[in-house]
Amino acid sequence: MAMKEKKVTIKGSVSIGATVFYPDDGGKYPAIVLIMGTGKTDRDGNEKGFKTDLYKNFAEMFAKCGFVSVRYDKRGTYQTEGNYNTAGLGDLMDDAISVIQYTKSLPYVDETRVIVCGHSEGAMIATLLSSKEDTAGLLLFGGAATCMKDALLYQNYLAAEEFAKKKGLLGMLLRSQTSQEKTDAKVDAMFQKCISAKKDRVFFGGAMLNAKWVKEHASYRSEDYVALLEQYGKPILAVTGTADISTDYRRLSALHGIPFAESYTPYNVNHILREIDDDNSVMTVKKQYGRLAAQPVHSDTEQHIKKWLSQFQI
Repeated sequence: MAMKEKKVTIKGSVSIGATVFYPDDGGKYPAIVLIMGTGKTDRDGNEKGFKTDLYKNFAEMFAKCGFVSVRYDKRGTYQTEGNYNTAGLGDLMDDAISVIQYTKSLPYVDETRVIVCGHSEGAMIATLLSSKEDTAGLLLFGGAATCMKDALLYQNYLAAEEFAKKKGLLGMLLRSQTSQEKTDAKVDAMFQKCISAKKDRVFFGGAMLNAKWVKEHASYRSEDYVALLEQYGKPILAVTGTADISTDYRRLSALHGIPFAESYTPYNVNHILREIDDDNSVMTVKKQYGRLAAQPVHSDTEQHIKKWLSQFQI
């Protein structure tokens, strides 16, 4: 099926720059709205000096399954209006809802078959809006069933584990400068400062921090995300690889027993759904992403996703 791409501007509480990937044959198709993770990457998954095309790749994968896809720039970045530095979790949810509603309005989209795909923080956002906007299903990549604070604490745990094994002078230096107890305490202090903050931004750890965003994330526990998925009542596929160092794949066990929910934990697959080819160091993970992004999505994972998506095809 031939697909076309067009750039659009979606009117929400701010103007949102987006790209629609769609067939131009007069039919009506299921659709997927992509919600990206944290950071300032654009709708394709790229930023200055760092290119992955991650979300563009996902859109192309979905197109092969016969789905329209819509991906968009985060608030305050690229072609989307607003202030990135003061955008809260609620603002990001509002933008996602605006994009979903726009997607439903497209003449070539079947509004009863609109799925939300969230990656990393996007999986949290997709879960939170599941009770606010009617959708047909949830695809949650690298972030299901966990809150932001638990994700940060897990990253601290992996860093401490890695530093403990590091040999030589570098290992000694790393262990002397930090520990899991210290980094966990820093996370706790950051959350407490943001929770009590009167302004949207605060100074912490030598830099200005988006207190609004942290405070709003602090209002949700991992158990809250699981409860929302329990209440959703529609198909859910949660995918977190065992080599994901941003979130703990074992969190997906909380979904076992939820009707319509399926979890998948592919071995040696990382946060961008690629099979790793190195020791998966927390110190060099960004280089790993840049390198592995040129490779296709892990083949078994892609097949698992495609099989799950087939239930929405007519």
